[in-house]
Amino acid sequence: MASALDSLQLRAVRDVRLLLAAWAYELRKVTTWRVGFFVRELMRGMWRPLVMIFVYRGILAAPGARIGSYDAGSMTSYLILAATSEKLLFHQRGLDLADQVFQGYVTKYLVMPLRYYLLALARFGQHLTVQGAVLVVLWVLGRICAPETWPVPVSVTAGIEALVLVLLGSYCYFLVCFIVNILAFWLDVVWTLFAMTAFVFSFVAGTLVPVSVMPPALRAVFHWAFPYWAVSAPVELFLGRLEHADFGRGLAVLTGSIVVLEIARQALWRRGLFRYVGAGM
Repeated sequence: MASALDSLQLRAVRDVRLLLAAWAYELRKVTTWRVGFFVRELMRGMWRPLVMIFVYRGILAAPGARIGSYDAGSMTSYLILAATSEKLLFHQRGLDLADQVFQGYVTKYLVMPLRYYLLALARFGQHLTVQGAVLVVLWVLGRICAPETWPVPVSVTAGIEALVLVLLGSYCYFLVCFIVNILAFWLDVVWTLFAMTAFVFSFVAGTLVPVSVMPPALRAVFHWAFPYWAVSAPVELFLGRLEHADFGRGLAVLTGSIVVLEIARQALWRRGLFRYVGAGM
């Protein structure tokens, strides 16, 4: 019994060390000095909200014009925060597992002294590190250049709660991306699924249109889906439009989603490996 426990402890320590080493490698790889880094990482998730700010400011230009409870100023704050949340969300191109399945490269990971999932998790950590650093720079510039327009949290607690929801939501997105990649063991249309899920998630998350201005029936459904709690809900929590009790509900939905997605990830990975032939699919 003691020997088995020691073995598990040694494996856990080894996995943590390998995870940190893989994270450092992914970070060095993505921050290599090149123009592509700035285009890809600096502007990721920024174009659509920037365009929509101008669109909404045109629509809401008339005095007293509103969409739901949003006027031009509050809609601008919403879109800035939605862009912030979206930058922290893991993205569909963050993993290349499907490519490796199609090309027959997964075999090399099966003989390595670590689980493949640790490599993917390191990619997730690299994404949060880079995007978090970019956001710090952008928020400092925003506060300096547009102090009257730039949003501020209604309280420190609200800001922390919003960040917790976004980070948990990002992990949910990461698990979904991993699961869609795993489907390459069975399907040849993984990229189509990526496009479809990205469109649906963007709508449910409220990245361009606040969920609170949508019809009541949609709002009732979306409140049980993790994308809503990854973008729209944290933004409205940040702005004081949701209460502390809503944070508790969001925490429960995101935690439950992580459990379900993690079970699905492990089950699909095991079943996929059973049918994997290692010579390209």
